[in-house]
Amino acid sequence: MEPDRLLSELEKSLDSQELLNQINTEQKEEQVSEKNIFSQKSLIILLISILMVEVGIVVYALQASQNIVIVSPEEKALLEQQQAEADIKEAKRLSLESKRTIKYPPLSLATWEEAETELLESIKLLEEIPKGTTVKKEANKLLQTYRQDYQNLREQLILEKTATSKLVAAQKLAIEASVIVQNPPHPTEVWQEAQGKWQEAISLLQEIPQDAFVAPEAVEKLDLYRINYQAVTTRLERQKESN
Repeated sequence: MEPDRLLSELEKSLDSQELLNQINTEQKEEQVSEKNIFSQKSLIILLISILMVEVGIVVYALQASQNIVIVSPEEKALLEQQQAEADIKEAKRLSLESKRTIKYPPLSLATWEEAETELLESIKLLEEIPKGTTVKKEANKLLQTYRQDYQNLREQLILEKTATSKLVAAQKLAIEASVIVQNPPHPTEVWQEAQGKWQEAISLLQEIPQDAFVAPEAVEKLDLYRINYQAVTTRLERQKESN
């Protein structure tokens, strides 16, 4: 009986092992199946996303096509005519504004620059008026006048710029001349250098036109610079005599 019992136990053990192997095999198959199902779902989601993007592009294209306005040659000509009429009106306004800006000279450099900007914008508007419009001929006539106005304005602007530059340069020389003679006594060469700077500053102020905006300031400084020049010259002569 003992051998039979052992054999029976062994058979039961083998049956249990086979059952365990079968369970493991089934679990692996289920895992593989789940992975396949997940991959299929991911693929489906990706395809749906791509399809939605394509549908969105198609919808956008349809909407954009509905917003496209086809303009006939007649309508285009009408629009150009209307724009040209508006531009020539604005050009006249800017030109008039420019003349008002410089109506009462002498004026500051900034004021002349403002008038220049207005007139240049006016000229630009006239230059851009198309040939096919009814106001093109008038625009060409106005261009001749406005360009001449600009040349005149530009000459005055250059005059003011030059005058301002000379005034600034003279002031710089005056400061330098004053600084180098502080805390005397000084060698003769220092007094000579100061004298030269005062003389150059005076010459610059004398070159400023009387109708320039900075002319009154230049005249005021000219009197002061002459006094300083004379004082330095006197000191220089005494220095030479003492040597």
